[in-house]
Amino acid sequence: MAMRIESVRERASGTLEVAVSGGLLFNFDAKDAQLLGYSFDCGDRVLVAVDGSTMSLMPNEFCDEGAATALGRLNNLHRARKDALSIVSCAEQASKQLYEKLLKKGYATDIARTCILWMCAERYVDDRRYVKLLLQSHVVRRGQGPDRVKAIAWSRIGLLENSKSILADGFAALEEDGMQDAIRRSCAKILRRTQNLPSDGRRLGRGFIRSLRRPGNFSWAPGDDPDAEPRGMSFAERRSLLRAYLKDEGFPPKAVEKYLESWEVEQNDKN
Repeated sequence: MAMRIESVRERASGTLEVAVSGGLLFNFDAKDAQLLGYSFDCGDRVLVAVDGSTMSLMPNEFCDEGAATALGRLNNLHRARKDALSIVSCAEQASKQLYEKLLKKGYATDIARTCILWMCAERYVDDRRYVKLLLQSHVVRRGQGPDRVKAIAWSRIGLLENSKSILADGFAALEEDGMQDAIRRSCAKILRRTQNLPSDGRRLGRGFIRSLRRPGNFSWAPGDDPDAEPRGMSFAERRSLLRAYLKDEGFPPKAVEKYLESWEVEQNDKN
């Protein structure tokens, strides 16, 4: 069924507003047309499809069902881009994370994906930047292991490229000093939580190591020195405890051994 174009208005932003009979209103701009493979010039107001067919966007012109579908796709992409920009203005987003949010808003998969392609091209979304921020927040500042970042990021990144490569680049970009600071913070928490444990090599099983993440399981005083020795545990047990814990947290083996070397020196200096 043919529909008549009732009015066409160009906004200062370059967005074209097309009102069609039946109360339909479509908004799009030249970028939306380009992203969907159309050619459009606001000056002559002619929309050219990939197959070469044209549509004149002038008042009193008529458009068929195919043209209306094209206008609907352009309008949806225009809205999707506005919604995506609104979301990233509130908080940093990863590609797959933002893609899923657009799908939940009701956008078709191809429209959502096209929108993310544009967001990434314009650097509004950058998975490597997202991973770097996670590393700073969870690893460097909180002393949590890299596995925590991997668990958070894995389902959120990698819509357009390999997630493993993104994570590898992110960890490679983390400076060695930052990794050592993270390990130091993480070990300080473990030493506080285990300082009253007696010597018992059987405690170094995986179940026990993972229970160390839950504060409150072990007796310690809030004012105690973070580097205080766990009373009763031998030097070798403490070192094994730290190595096992850091390995389970996902810290790189070389970074762990480097930290343990410096920790041993500090302990020897104290004694």
